[in-house]
Parts: sequence; C-alpha cells; structure tokens
Amino acid sequence: MTDPDNKEGASSIQMACPACERELHLPGGCTALNAAAHSCCPGCGFAFETSLEGFTGNLPLTECAICGCEEFYIQKDFNRQLGVIFAVGSLMCVFLLMVLVGHLAGLYCLFALAGIDFLIYWRWKNVTVCYLCTTIYRGFRQQPAHKGFYLGNEEKYKHLRRDWIDTVGSRGDDGVVRNESKTPGLGE
Repeated sequence: MTDPDNKEGASSIQMACPACERELHLPGGCTALNAAAHSCCPGCGFAFETSLEGFTGNLPLTECAICGCEEFYIQKDFNRQLGVIFAVGSLMCVFLLMVLVGHLAGLYCLFALAGIDFLIYWRWKNVTVCYLCTTIYRGFRQQPAHKGFYLGNEEKYKHLRRDWIDTVGSRGDDGVVRNESKTPGLGE
C-alpha cells in the first residue's frame, strides 16, 4: 500500500531541542554513519531517545525519536499564520465587495474563496506530531491509530511536557546519557 504523503527519501524530523530550544531539521532514515552524527543535539548534546536510523518514511511511527512518547496526532503541514492571513484577507475582500458592489457579488466571491480554501486543504499533505515534545514528522507513513488533534490528550500531556522539559533542562551538560524523567513511563 502506498501512501501519497510518503515519498522515498523525503522523510524528515523537525524539532525544537528541549534543552537549548534550538530548532533542528533532521533527515529521516539516516544511514548508520549519519544516524550517529544525528544522535544528539549539535548545540547542547541532548541525547535523543532512539537512533534516527530506524525512522524511515517506509515504516509507521510507533514512538517518538526525541522523547519516546507513543501518542501522535495528524495535522496539515500548513503555516498557521499564513492561514489566518488568508482567512482575514478573504473576509475583508468579501465585505468590501458586499458594501461597494452588492451582496450577490460578495456571496459569489465568498463561495469562490471557500472553494479555493477547500482545494488547498484537500491537496496539502499531512504531518504527524508528537503530543509530548511536539516534534513534527514529515513524509512518514500514516498510522490509522493517529487521529486529528484531541484536546483531552493535549491536557494530559501539558503537565507531562512541563515535567519532561524541566527534567531535560536540569540534566546540564551531562545530557549525552539516556533521558531520565520524574514522570512514570517517560524516558524508560
């Protein structure tokens, strides 16, 4: 079964290091030599939970490479700020057309912009996001168990995320050792 969101060699992992907050874009499916080079944050030495060698676009995600969490959600890979700008601009155009030209022209414009928005949403690719560390996985096979964002899971992981970041931040420069957490089930 082929996945339209998965292209061979196009998988990548985007994350913010929990220790130094540096944004990293790492290739998925590294060779053993490259995986060793990407086993920790180049800025602070924060050690990832697992090797990136096993994270290829062919395999489904079962655990996060950064924190080891097993719960993910799916979202569109679209810039949220750009989406808000598009929505506000569309509403302003529709409002101006309704005021200056007439209600019917404004409604036609509204339906045309809604159609364009639907086409963009339909054609845009999905990404998988970790609930705990918010790492973004692009080009990986979609799991049926991964659903859209669920606020209940976010509330559950909000406290775990704070504890995990505090634990990672308190490790200091010895971050090359395996991550340890005060929360049961994390970093084990």
